[in-house]
Amino acid sequence: MNRTTTMHRAIVTALLVVGLATGCAPGGPEMQKDAAGLTQEQVRELTLHQEYDRYRDHYQHMQRLLEGAQLAVHDGEWEWVAGDGIPGIGGDGVAPLPGADTKNSYFLTSGRIWMPPGATGAERDLDPMIEYFEHQGWAIDQRAISDSYEVWANTGDGWQINYSLRTNGRYSLDVYSELFWTNDALDLSTAVYGRSALQWPDDSVPGEHPVPPSWKSPIINQPEI
Repeated sequence: MNRTTTMHRAIVTALLVVGLATGCAPGGPEMQKDAAGLTQEQVRELTLHQEYDRYRDHYQHMQRLLEGAQLAVHDGEWEWVAGDGIPGIGGDGVAPLPGADTKNSYFLTSGRIWMPPGATGAERDLDPMIEYFEHQGWAIDQRAISDSYEVWANTGDGWQINYSLRTNGRYSLDVYSELFWTNDALDLSTAVYGRSALQWPDDSVPGEHPVPPSWKSPIINQPEI
């Protein structure tokens, strides 16, 4: 065997080892995992019913994250920003997912606002939330934007939380999922929308939120054409 052939085989072997170590199949793209740790290939094996149940699990987890962060600063009523039961359009998100687009991915988000008496958006008002994030062991990014302050936490398992202070005394808390794979974002959104009461409170205490309907719930809304 000549030296050139030996070197060529060594290079091919090295590339195969690197590909396997990084989750790449020889001759194929990397199997990108979504916010829940599943690949597109794994999600392709799911029925719409299974995807719907998966969405409900994600929603409930989001609400638990929101509740914990709320209780770190205020256990009274919070104003709802908007309804949070319908999956958001994917493609872009708080973290990149190579290969994701508006048809094959989605995200969830939920937000609340409260107004502490006499609040003016002082940076020190971030301290209780920062302490909570640190206690959870989450990565933190504190920022100053114009005349406001905010802190982000990355849970390390597909979720990010933002606490933002405004000089008008409105303090907002938002939970964002990173992207989830789906076989068909429109089909999933339609399944959720069709069963949803599309109702949410103006205000609620931490942990209080509408429970997403089960798959067996009747279809009460038809998609708008």
